[in-house]
Amino acid sequence: MCSESECGVYIHTNTTDEFICINGNHNHSVNHDQLETKLLRDKMKERILSETTPITKIYDEEIAKVNLSKGAAAILPTVIEYRSNMSKARRKNTPVIPSGVAFDIPEFYEQTLSCQRFLFMDLFMKRGQDRILVFSSDQQLQLLFDSEIIFMN
Repeated sequence: MCSESECGVYIHTNTTDEFICINGNHNHSVNHDQLETKLLRDKMKERILSETTPITKIYDEEIAKVNLSKGAAAILPTVIEYRSNMSKARRKNTPVIPSGVAFDIPEFYEQTLSCQRFLFMDLFMKRGQDRILVFSSDQQLQLLFDSEIIFMN
């Protein structure tokens, strides 16, 4: 991976990452600070797209894990700049909010992260004009049933 955005040199590999060929002459030195920030940003982006943790929390956690050089810290985007770009990327992965009641619920939302049931009830009412969705884990239900007092509104 080259840290220069204007570098037009490409390395071609096969599906097992074996070198095939290179086009052009790669003749500039490595910018370690840019490479360090790119790796950190890629790691944060991977977490942002795969988790529902707030972006600012992911940013803070990942910054705390690494020991950035002064140069890398200087070119790293601020949390506000990064959050703006990553919010757009996260929205592309988030399903669109349906306008009607007839829609499929992706399996990802039917289970907890530990693959336990989370969609407790999916019931259509009044000839498909209304729908009741109840989400709960078995642990949450057990806590509810074991409670002596239940507050509702």
